[in-house]
Order: sequence, then C-alpha cells, then structure tokens
Amino acid sequence: MATWVLSAFPEHEKNMNEYTDQISGYFNQVPMWPLVLLAAALVFSGIYELFQRRLYAQAVRDYRARMLSTLSGLYPEPANWPKSIDTYLRARLPVMEEIVLDFKPYVPQKDLPAYNRDWDEYIHFCRAEVTDDQCAAAEMDPGSVSNPKKKFHHLVSNLLSYARNG
Repeated sequence: MATWVLSAFPEHEKNMNEYTDQISGYFNQVPMWPLVLLAAALVFSGIYELFQRRLYAQAVRDYRARMLSTLSGLYPEPANWPKSIDTYLRARLPVMEEIVLDFKPYVPQKDLPAYNRDWDEYIHFCRAEVTDDQCAAAEMDPGSVSNPKKKFHHLVSNLLSYARNG
C-alpha cells in the first residue's frame, strides 16, 4: 500500500529522497563524539534511574517493616493493646522518630509538609491524647467518646501512606 501511495505521487517520493539524503549527509559530515556523548549520558541516566527506583523500593519495604514491628500488637489490628498505653507509646517514640526521619528523604518534596504534620499529630496523640481511661470510656460507650484505638489506627495509616510503591 505504501508503495502505491508513493508511486501515485512521484513528487512525494522525490521529496522523501531529498530529506533522507540530507539527513544521511548530516551524519556523514558531523563528528561522532557528540552523539557518543549523548548516548553515554542517556545510558548513565537510565542506570541511575534504575538504581534510584531500587533504593526507593528498599526504603519503602524497610519503613513498613520497621513501623509494623515497632507497633506489633497495636497495628493494623489492636490485638494486644497494653495497659498504660500512654507510657507504652511514649517509650516507643524515639524508635518511631528514627524510623520517620530515616524515611524522610524518600518522601516527595510536595508531600513533606503533610508528612511532617502527620508525624506531629502522632507525637501529640502519644504524649497528650491517649490514656487508659479514654480507651475504657470508648469501649463502654462507643458513640459518645472518640475511640483512641481508631484514631491511633488512622494516624499510623497516614504515616504509612507515604510509603507507596511507584
């Protein structure tokens, strides 16, 4: 079909031949070192991108694993909710802070303010909002008092949401 189109319009075939001759003439006259340099830069950037993606994927896996192991029994389901939860969570804040700070370089720049805000809310919750009395009150009357277990789940889910693959 393409041959018929070109043979039906000989002026197009002539123009195409002129263009291809012009392009091949350019490659015969221009030095090759800029093209080799460009190809090397493209290969290097491709390798760098693959390396960065692997590094990010490993950081995501580590972040999730460390968060889940530090909060085991509490997240994702509060299976082993301890007594003196405020003391328990405050004792884990330094470890959680290390985990959050280690992952911070992998959070996209546009998400950093929200990431910092979510971390600050988690710290405030652990230091000032959660007590055994609040947990007991929420279990006794689920409708009237905010449930600290649900809020804790929400806060941790927010922090983990920044560790997405892709």
